[in-house]
Formats: sequence, structure tokens, C-alpha cells
Amino acid sequence: MAILIPLVFLFSYFFIRKIWFQLRKIRTVGTIERIELGYIRPNLILPEVKVFYKYYFQSGLYFGSGYLNLSDFLTTQEFHVHMGPGENPILYTEDSEIVTEEHIEHYLLSKGGSVFLYLDPIEPYHSRIDSVNLNSITVSSDLL
Repeated sequence: MAILIPLVFLFSYFFIRKIWFQLRKIRTVGTIERIELGYIRPNLILPEVKVFYKYYFQSGLYFGSGYLNLSDFLTTQEFHVHMGPGENPILYTEDSEIVTEEHIEHYLLSKGGSVFLYLDPIEPYHSRIDSVNLNSITVSSDLL
């Protein structure tokens, strides 16, 4: 019994701490800077991409990185990725064939140019990607 009471206090402390850290997270938007495909050499392309992003919080600019699936960018399309001749990646979608990593990156950025992030307001450099923002943001101008 003497060991049980301190263990209960220890577990309850860690449980409350975990809930507290999750409750203070803030959801914000970050812009995608670069997307890298994942490779396993010699000829396998991973179904996830590494996303480099930046976001503004309070008075600072922060950078981060994380992993997302290709299917997060191409939600309604079927796709296939494989290595082509000369070790160039090729992305096949329903309507097009995209060759080279730069063109694939540009295509994915056209689908979603920003991500939703969870960040800690105490330590804003600790962020985690939640999902891709597939809605485009436009600004109308009145040019006469």
C-alpha cells in the first residue's frame, strides 16, 4: 500500500500534464516552402513526403518540417508513383503524367500551398502538422 499511493500520484501527474499540454495547443496556418519525395534506393518511392513550412506566431517567424502522405494532397484522385528511366520519379494521376521531382513538387503545391499546424504557445518552435489546407486563399482587387 505504501508503494501504491505514490504511483497513483505519479500517474495522475503525468495524465494531467498530458491533458494540459494538449489543451494549450493553438491551431494556426503555415505556408509550405518545399516538398521532398522520400526514396529507398535503388528504385522505391515512399508514399509520404517531407514538408518544409514556415509560420508566423506573435512577433516571430518560425520554420519547421514534418511528414504527410501523398494522398493528403491528392484526396479525390487516384495516383501512382514510380521511378522512371534515369532515376526520375514519375507521378501518374487521372489526367496527367508528371516527370521529375521539381514538377511533382510544383503540382503538389498547386493542390495545397499551406498546412494547418498545432503549436505550443510557450515554445512556438515546437509545432506539428495536422493536415493540408486544400482551400485556396484569394484576394480580390478593384482595378478600374
